[in-house]
Amino acid sequence: MGALAFIVLALLAPPAIGEELRPDQRHPGGTRVEASSGVSFVVPLGWIGQLSREGAPQVFLLRSEVTEGVGLVIVKTGLTPAQLAASLDEDQDLGSGVVLRPTSKPIIDGSRVVARFANALYVGYAVGVVGSDATSAVLVFAGPQRNEATYRQLVGGLAKSVAFGSPAAPSTPPPAEDPGARRWAQLLSGQMLHYFSSYNSGGASGGMAAHRVIHLCADGRFAYFGDRMVTMNVPGASASSGGRGGFRGQWTLDAATPGGAVLVLRGDDGRQLRWSVTYDGQKTFVNGQRWLRAASDACR
Repeated sequence: MGALAFIVLALLAPPAIGEELRPDQRHPGGTRVEASSGVSFVVPLGWIGQLSREGAPQVFLLRSEVTEGVGLVIVKTGLTPAQLAASLDEDQDLGSGVVLRPTSKPIIDGSRVVARFANALYVGYAVGVVGSDATSAVLVFAGPQRNEATYRQLVGGLAKSVAFGSPAAPSTPPPAEDPGARRWAQLLSGQMLHYFSSYNSGGASGGMAAHRVIHLCADGRFAYFGDRMVTMNVPGASASSGGRGGFRGQWTLDAATPGGAVLVLRGDDGRQLRWSVTYDGQKTFVNGQRWLRAASDACR
């Protein structure tokens, strides 16, 4: 089986919940990240990614301290698979004077396109994946020819993780028709709420720690993330496990009174949460638990 055919057969579509791509943030390996267009993917293990260009097209740069070479994720719009294949049937300028040329015609397999490039010193593989709304992600790994098998595996694994969701749509601020609702909207808009919890079973046998944060943007959008780490130590062995989840959507306020309100979270995936919120003038409580409140570093 040829190398390009192997990559085509390896592509599958996963579910997606991703961190928002931001130019000032580095995303470690294993993190699912999401562009504003709704395209999401998982940064390969051993690599670190960062958004290097916010305009059209968006460009996400991947680098590794272990594997020599470079990775790129380029998010485009308005291209069919045939048009994407045509763009991959041209010389590819990777910068720093490195230009790779196609070694064969790109393979088109439905909504996916696979191509190989090379010159006298370097080799690269590219996979283009087109979503149902003509949004596409072009994935590239390239570097010294001795790493060719590694780049082929990396681009195939990265392509497996690509998923297409709904683009972030403009939304309206939370309703504030009455003074009580306006007060709560002013208190929460543009803020992030943090909740930390931990448990130690005593001695050195283990424990659990969790951190949850929700960003309540002034345009009515929210982003919620949660981290959890569990450790266990028994004679002769120890283990730990962790996980991260999250979702995005719109937030509104309901049943607002001077003493409290109901924070309604409607996720883009259809789920809905209703949390009671109170404020004593200094501290913020969500469902009876104190959450720390600060200006959001994710809302724009």
